[in-house]
Amino acid sequence: MGMVGIITLMILILSFFTSQNVQKSAPVVNFLNDQLLEVINSLQKELTVYKDRERMFLKHINYEEYIVTAYLPIDSAEGRYSGLTASRAVAKPYFTVAVDPTVVPINSWIWIEGLGWWKAQDTGDAIRGQKIDLCLSIREETKKLGRRKMRIKILK
Repeated sequence: MGMVGIITLMILILSFFTSQNVQKSAPVVNFLNDQLLEVINSLQKELTVYKDRERMFLKHINYEEYIVTAYLPIDSAEGRYSGLTASRAVAKPYFTVAVDPTVVPINSWIWIEGLGWWKAQDTGDAIRGQKIDLCLSIREETKKLGRRKMRIKILK
């Protein structure tokens, strides 16, 4: 979960606690309630800043259309988690993506429209040209994604 996700989660948790009924006769609770509201407002402002920075950053990078597929980090011969990628990093579902290293440099960051940030850490025999393969953790999700064209941005 990225910084934006953590901040969003904190805002939701703090919003829940501040929306609960608090007795008016307890000044300590009111003081804490005011502090929580200040923290929520501060986190909302910070989240807005991060989103604005990301939007501005992504605006200056051209989208490209790639064929996107998905794979599971499983050794098909042994039917177990295989672990390492071509970059010698551990394959992480919803983070690692396999690329053609002649097109996308290993360890590049990739923004996939609608799916967020991924990192080019792996390669594959079937991954050639403008094709990427997302590491997922559930077979049904790989089937659901199938093979589709998606807009991506590559930070080299």
